[in-house]
Amino acid sequence: MAQETIGFVGVGLMGQGMAKNIVEKGFPLTVMAHRNRAPIDDLVRRGASEAKSLREIAEKSSIVFLCVTGSREVEAVIRGKDGLKAGLKPGSIVIDCSTADPTSTVALAEELAAAGIGYADAPLGGTPVQAAEGKLSAMVGATDEVFARIEPVIQTWAGKIVHIGGVGDGHRMK
Repeated sequence: MAQETIGFVGVGLMGQGMAKNIVEKGFPLTVMAHRNRAPIDDLVRRGASEAKSLREIAEKSSIVFLCVTGSREVEAVIRGKDGLKAGLKPGSIVIDCSTADPTSTVALAEELAAAGIGYADAPLGGTPVQAAEGKLSAMVGATDEVFARIEPVIQTWAGKIVHIGGVGDGHRMK
């Protein structure tokens, strides 16, 4: 199987450390600036590439991580004009690491499944320092098939990974 290509949306306090570990451990990474250029510039120096739109991140990625505030932002990133949904290919996977509403998570998963796109929720436990050190914890809600694909990437930034159950169960647990 070809190496996964990773997109990352939300390189703030937690996301920058997570993304740093992904690129430093050998995964091709695409990121996009939001407000603050410093994390993007740092990640590009480490080997990441920069996209100009969410759609471009989706087009370049087999797995896309979201580390944004909550459900409203996740929905906008996925469904918005030129959002991820516009560029995701069948077989792609979206992983929501936000603290989100499980009802929204399940609805998004069903919507994307109709287009052949996988979905997982992996809310985080830990601090920005632990993110940078690759020592976060993740409670993952995903099918067994999706979990098998995403676990090696999550291992780059998490010291403890628990596959809680199906989609939405990670958010329910948190």
